[in-house]
Amino acid sequence: MLQIFRKHATSWLIKVALFAIVIVFIFWGGYSYRSEKASRIARVDDHFITIAEHQQAYDQLLQNYRQRFGNQLSPELLSRLNLKQQALNMLIDRTLVIKAAGEMGIEATTAEVRQQIATYPAFQSDGQFDHDRYLFLLRQNHMSPEQFEQQLHQDLTIAKIEQFIRSQALVTRETVAAQVLFDHAQIQVGFARIQPSAFQPKTAADDAAIKTFHEQHQDRYMEPAKRRFAWVAFKSADHVAEMQVDPAAIAAYYSEHPDEFHQQKEVRARHILFRVAEDAPADEVAKVKAAAAKVLAEAKRQGADFAELAKKHSQDSAGAQGGDLGFFTHERMVPAFADAAFAMKVGEVSDLVRTQFGFHIIKVEEVREETTRGLEQATAEIETKLKNDKARDIAFGKARDFADVALAEGDVVKAAAVEKLGLEAPETWIPERGPLPGIDPDPKLLGTLFSLNEGEVSPLLEWAGGYLVAQVKGVKAAEPSPLEAVRDRIAEDLKVDQGLQAAEKAAADLLDTARSGAGLKQAATAAGLEYLESDWFSRKKPSTSLRLFGEASDQVFALNSSRLFPEKPIKLGNELVVCEFLGKQDPSPDDQERARPETEKQILAMKQQQLWQAWIEQQKSRGKVEILQEL
Repeated sequence: MLQIFRKHATSWLIKVALFAIVIVFIFWGGYSYRSEKASRIARVDDHFITIAEHQQAYDQLLQNYRQRFGNQLSPELLSRLNLKQQALNMLIDRTLVIKAAGEMGIEATTAEVRQQIATYPAFQSDGQFDHDRYLFLLRQNHMSPEQFEQQLHQDLTIAKIEQFIRSQALVTRETVAAQVLFDHAQIQVGFARIQPSAFQPKTAADDAAIKTFHEQHQDRYMEPAKRRFAWVAFKSADHVAEMQVDPAAIAAYYSEHPDEFHQQKEVRARHILFRVAEDAPADEVAKVKAAAAKVLAEAKRQGADFAELAKKHSQDSAGAQGGDLGFFTHERMVPAFADAAFAMKVGEVSDLVRTQFGFHIIKVEEVREETTRGLEQATAEIETKLKNDKARDIAFGKARDFADVALAEGDVVKAAAVEKLGLEAPETWIPERGPLPGIDPDPKLLGTLFSLNEGEVSPLLEWAGGYLVAQVKGVKAAEPSPLEAVRDRIAEDLKVDQGLQAAEKAAADLLDTARSGAGLKQAATAAGLEYLESDWFSRKKPSTSLRLFGEASDQVFALNSSRLFPEKPIKLGNELVVCEFLGKQDPSPDDQERARPETEKQILAMKQQQLWQAWIEQQKSRGKVEILQEL
């Protein structure tokens, strides 16, 4: 938790330049009237945590989760995540860690802070630290150098003490050896697949069955939560026409952003991949190489259809598209593949190329040579961009000023009247995934709006076309859809459910028959099912014929010569699998030794994290934490 906070505590300022992340401006600018009345939310020993600090931490967390979950971040998920409590916990942890660091004499030095600042690209010009740019960016973010450097000093101090605590973690040779055996022991199973789709009823369900299913599963057929909003939008496009751009600014932009006008050489190629692991045994490599060589001979024949060969033989997702990889630069591909592709002519087919993925056969379809556009060619594009940037800055300034008024009034409608601004307040109920009328669809924007309570005024929000401030004027909770609106869906879902139930019974019967002494091969054959044997696989190198994850993998690896069958059939995606133990083998001594370094690294990282979290918990038990206000 603390790690997430530390990661995002200063990154909002340094990752991008002016106006890129609005949340910073909200806190340091838009909330100025609030900061004067900032109240205390918690006390940690003799240090107080303010509501303003908590709001900033909450906003940073919310932004982080939006980036991770995108449009899946629903109000229900937000409620379960309880970000307000998470934010408070992070602030408490941070305060305790900084206090403990001081007691232990661990602290970032002034030189370390200065060195860190100098390395941030946002503060550099031509690769060198630019003090004027540094001060300019801080002013734009309403921060003084002292404020920023104090924050950075705390971040670096936390990093130093975390590094010190983590360095105390130890891993024994015995622990590593046991984990290697656990990860790399191989198993082989026999199995039979049962497809629920084969058990679905052929006739449509009657009305009574559909009605009953709807009543029993209303949670599967819900109308989404809805909101009514009032908002004021500040559109960049409204100011573009009045913007003027100096030719010198265009030339400066061109010289400062050469990569934007330089196109690296690109190749469009197809490939056929024959998968084999880098560390596969020599006999397995030879077998795969021989198979690839046969296809290579076909591919090199005059008139050969390379795309069809790729569809037939390639062992990757590109095979379905005839092996087409599209255009790519040299850096996008692994070195061996890129070196071969970029050395070839259009229409040429390569010899076998070995990479960590296996053997490739490559055919080059097109080549785009390296080019650089001159200033004259790029002028119109740069002028448009600079005008849009300036227009966006104007929109931001107006939006920020309005946000102050709206928050002070506590009402967007009143604030719009005071400022004589156009207001959008339709009676339309906006579903959870929106969009707002006249506003480009934006999952992050909708996620924020739907996290607000009724009557709550939003912070200043950014969208593709500019900025807006909104207020929730009505809330309608999610509710079951009327039967007639979802009748067709229910009829189909009912068939799927009935097929699954019948398949589960058939799988259970098959398992019982196999377990009774017949064995799975005989039982599957008698049931008209195909019996298959898996390859040898381990937890680290999963089976290519069985896609086992999580609980399903645990069920299979629990099998042994005394326990030939799992407790129940295994559900894998849309199918059921009944399996039978065939054999188990430990990795060879050489394989164990090769696996040791990576395994030790992983165990050490886990133990370091456990030690760090335990140390934080220890600081909590030592410190006095008092919650002064309910969240």
